[in-house]
Amino acid sequence: MTILSNAHTHTTYCDGKNSAEEMVEAAIARGFQCLGFSCHGYTPFDESYCLTPGATGRYIREIRALQEKYRGTIDIVLGTEWDYYGQIDREDYDYIIGSVHYIQSPLTGKFYTVDSTPEELDECLEVGFHGNVMAMLTTYYNAVADMAVNGRPDILGHFDLIRKLNSDGRFFDEESPAYLHIAVTALEKAVKSGVVIEVNTGGVYRGYRSTPYPADTLLRTIRRLGGRVIVSSDAHDTESLGFQFDETEERLRRIGFTEVQVMTKDGLRAQKL
Repeated sequence: MTILSNAHTHTTYCDGKNSAEEMVEAAIARGFQCLGFSCHGYTPFDESYCLTPGATGRYIREIRALQEKYRGTIDIVLGTEWDYYGQIDREDYDYIIGSVHYIQSPLTGKFYTVDSTPEELDECLEVGFHGNVMAMLTTYYNAVADMAVNGRPDILGHFDLIRKLNSDGRFFDEESPAYLHIAVTALEKAVKSGVVIEVNTGGVYRGYRSTPYPADTLLRTIRRLGGRVIVSSDAHDTESLGFQFDETEERLRRIGFTEVQVMTKDGLRAQKL
């Protein structure tokens, strides 16, 4: 493994399974040089998975303390994963991952999680969009593009997360021209914004998909457009840190990438593949 950092890391402060220090120790054991923490920022209408206002301060203080405790052993960087509909004070963090986890129905105003259960996504489609799958996909990808362009995060998280529950094509055909037009239009805007696009192995680790986000078709588009990528494992437990990094490096080489971005204590920098 040549990528020795992970920028997308969760803990028990949000929906992770391990404490921040347990994640640090696991990263050290795997030979990582840098670990970026990115607990989910506060989302007002859904506190089930994210930092609450009270926990946010504790999270920031602990990560800053761990930076000092492990200085000289591993570089630790404080970030957050900011949802499109969430609230953060970006000045509190060294970097921001911008992600879209929800679709808001234009008919009812209700928010639906795109990566929770097939039943919820089915309700989103049938109730929130009256069965119009292309309208649902357009709403999702418009939010992703807007996050990249106007949210200005350092990293754009799991670009096509809406594919998570669609491995059997239950909701839409991922190779259809109509779907790809919507996704690629958003991707073109994201690349033009200059944001680094995450190649995320978390869906593979958790058994939902066989390949990372974004799909290979979209990765080839990023390559063609000259976009920048970063590999992450979207780690929610110690075992997932660095999951399939070697395989993902090889996948990116085959597609034509010659470098990736990696997290360092001084920010993102390019590393040759």
